[in-house]
Amino acid sequence: MVAVPTSRLAAPSTPSAHLDAARTKALQTALNGIRSSNKYPGTSAAVLFPDGSMWTGVSGSAIFSKASVTTDTLFSAGSITKTFVAALVGRLAMAGTIGLDDPLAKYVPDFPNAANITLRQLLNHTSGIDDIFDYSGTLGPQILYRPTATWTPAQVFARLLGPRFKPGANWYYSNTNYILLGMVIEKATGQTVAALVRAEFLTPLGMTHTYLQTEETASGPKSHGYCTGAGPTCGGDPTAASTARDNFAGTMLPFTAEATAVGFAGAYVSTASDLAIWANALYGGTILDDATLASMVDISQTAGLKTKPKYPYGFGFELASVAGQIGWGHRGNLDGFWSIMEYLPAQHVSVVFMTNCQWADPIAAASALAKVAIS
Repeated sequence: MVAVPTSRLAAPSTPSAHLDAARTKALQTALNGIRSSNKYPGTSAAVLFPDGSMWTGVSGSAIFSKASVTTDTLFSAGSITKTFVAALVGRLAMAGTIGLDDPLAKYVPDFPNAANITLRQLLNHTSGIDDIFDYSGTLGPQILYRPTATWTPAQVFARLLGPRFKPGANWYYSNTNYILLGMVIEKATGQTVAALVRAEFLTPLGMTHTYLQTEETASGPKSHGYCTGAGPTCGGDPTAASTARDNFAGTMLPFTAEATAVGFAGAYVSTASDLAIWANALYGGTILDDATLASMVDISQTAGLKTKPKYPYGFGFELASVAGQIGWGHRGNLDGFWSIMEYLPAQHVSVVFMTNCQWADPIAAASALAKVAIS
C-alpha cells in the first residue's frame, strides 16, 4: 500500500459542525420528511462530522410490506462505484504501476481506437466512447427485457455504437469508460478490482458492508428498487407509493442483468454509513496524496468543452452545490435506485443519502440533510 500524507486541500480552518441530541433529532425528522413528502419507499442516510462522530438514520421500507430499512440494509451505490475505480487508478499511478497518459491499447489492445485513447480520457469521460446504456443501440433494451441474464464486458462491447467524437474533443458521460478502467486495473496488477478495493480501502477503513456484486457475494439484507410506469422502464412521479413496481430480479441489485452489464462502472452495493466513511477518507486525504487528489477534483479539463457536464467533472468526481456549499462527490443511479455521496470540504462533513426508487432527487435530499448538519 502506498503511504499517503494527510491532505491540505480539504482541511477546514475552523470545523464547527458537531453531533448532539438536538441535531440527531433534527436529522431524523428531516429524513422522515424527505421520504414521506416525496413518497420514497425507503431511505438510508449518514452524516460524518469532523470529530469522527456519525449520525445514521433510516426511514421506510426496504421491500414493500415485507421489510423495513435498517442501518445495514444494502442499496445500489450505482455510479459511486466510479469513485473506487478512480481511487485505485490514482493509487496505481502514485506507485508508478500505470500512467494516466498511457494509451488504453497498452492494457486492452483489442478495443476500437484504443491506441488513441488515454486513461485520463477514460477517467474524465472525454474518450468519446459510446455508453452501454445508449438506447439508440441494442444493449439498453436487452438489459431491461432480460433482467436475470448475465453480461460479460465482451458481450457489452459488441453492442456499442461507434465513437461520439475524437478522443479529448468533447465530454460525454459513458459507463463504458469505467468498465475499461476496471479491465486496465486487473491487467496491470493481475488482481481483481474487488480484491484490491477490499485490501486497499474497505478493510483498512472498516467498511464491512460494501461489495462489488460482479466479483463478490453481497452479504446482508437487500433493498429492492422501485420504478413507476408500464413495461420494463423506470421514471415518472408516482401518484402513491403503492403504484411503484418492484424492480428486483435475479440475485443482484437492482437486478442481475443491469449489475453485470455495468460492472466496474456501477455494480457496488453499500450502506450509507460505509459511504460516509469512504467520502471522508477519499476527499479528506487519507487515500491519495495531495497531487493525485488535486487531479481527481480538477474540473478544468472538462469545463471548456462544447458539451459541458451538468455537474463539473474530474476523475470519477462531480462538483455540486449542496445546501449552498461546495460538495465533492458523486451521484449514483441504476434502475430503481438513487444514491449520493457528498463531502463538504469547508466544513469537513460527509453526507450520504440512499433510496430505493427511481423518482428521487438526490441533490435535494443531501442538501436538506447537510443544512441541518452544518447549521
